[in-house]
Amino acid sequence: MQSLLLDRAVGAIGNVEFATTVSETSLSFLKQNALTSVFPHNCHHNASVNSMSLEGDNRFLLSGCADSSIKLWDLQSQEHKEEVEQKHHSDYDNYDFDHPGSTFANIATIPRKSAHNFGVSSIQWWPYDSGMFVSASFDHTVKVWDTNELLPVHTFEMNNRVYSIDVNGSKTSTYSVSALVAVGSDQPFIRLLDLRSTSSAQMLTGHKGKTLCVKWHPQDPNILASGGYDGEVKIWDIRRSKSCLARLDMLRTNLQSLHSDNLTKASVKAHLGPVNGLLWNELGTTLFTAGNDDKVRVWDMVSSLAPPINKLVNFGPLTRNKYPQCTPMVLNPVAESELQYLLFPSDTGDVFMFRTVDGKMVSRLSRKGTKNNGRTTSMVNAGAFTGTYYCGTMDGEIITWSPHWDTPNQRDLIPESLDIDSHENRDRLAQEAKDIIDKDSNFNF
Repeated sequence: MQSLLLDRAVGAIGNVEFATTVSETSLSFLKQNALTSVFPHNCHHNASVNSMSLEGDNRFLLSGCADSSIKLWDLQSQEHKEEVEQKHHSDYDNYDFDHPGSTFANIATIPRKSAHNFGVSSIQWWPYDSGMFVSASFDHTVKVWDTNELLPVHTFEMNNRVYSIDVNGSKTSTYSVSALVAVGSDQPFIRLLDLRSTSSAQMLTGHKGKTLCVKWHPQDPNILASGGYDGEVKIWDIRRSKSCLARLDMLRTNLQSLHSDNLTKASVKAHLGPVNGLLWNELGTTLFTAGNDDKVRVWDMVSSLAPPINKLVNFGPLTRNKYPQCTPMVLNPVAESELQYLLFPSDTGDVFMFRTVDGKMVSRLSRKGTKNNGRTTSMVNAGAFTGTYYCGTMDGEIITWSPHWDTPNQRDLIPESLDIDSHENRDRLAQEAKDIIDKDSNFNF
């Protein structure tokens, strides 16, 4: 680190390269926060935090819970709890993770059963401002909320349990914004809800069972990916009458025989189990999928010929994913590191960080405190160059992970001869001070 600071000071590297190097290095030092910048202990009263969403300014966080409550957090405001002893990070294992000194402020709460009757399955901010957000629930409804009033302004009746929603706020032109919400539910079709007309705009049919997850393309507002209980991942173009563009085939690993049509083949599968996780990279060139076969697959979405190709990235044997609910996966922002990293929550309770280029595990994040066994059910990044991640858990906690650098304790760098805390040195310094005072008094006399 010192050599890096020197290189920046003399102009050998630029500010961007310096920030990228520090950010990438910090990912190897992620640890659970204990004293400050944390959420209150048991903040959701032992109910699973099913979904979280952070607005564009990285200040306000929404958390939706299995007991049907919703909470709004201000990440730039801290509530002082109690005085805690400030310890050096070398004493990290002795921190009291259940009694932090200050916590993020909970500025609003929608109580359980007051809006949704059953658990909140998914929640998401409107992409352009924090004045509106959308929530979905197992009570068969999708609600659109006014944040200022904290009241639902419209309710869509789905008539089925809703597992996943994704809000499309992409600009379709200079003066027009798409306002569609894709909904995955118990049915084998995807419904597109239009927020402008408050109606169901379109249905995409093709899965053979319930649809567990949906995700809009980050650059093209007309492209949608969906994952189903049938093990399939489909890519849709909502402008076409035959909307399904491609079905991802885990056996298609190269450019050979790509001209063969796989849209009607019954054997095409992306996973050997239900698909419950989808994640695009920021440019939309790569798609990550997770399934109940304990596999994470990486797909090249910009190959010269369709359909997309399985890149055969192996993430190792440690990933566990057996629950047919949406599994949160998070990529670190592409601008903050040379390589990109994927955070994946395992059913064991640990969060693994992998390099996306080769699947190598970089870090294994294990929870501390008295409650440390619940698996992670939701996850968000706190913003570029922060190195901070928030993880909601099955047992009602929200955990903050941030870099903790292994710098030495300053007291360890002080030679024993200069350590004023030792009994011998205290006595010696006291005697020297007494001698000086005696000499001064004799001189004055």
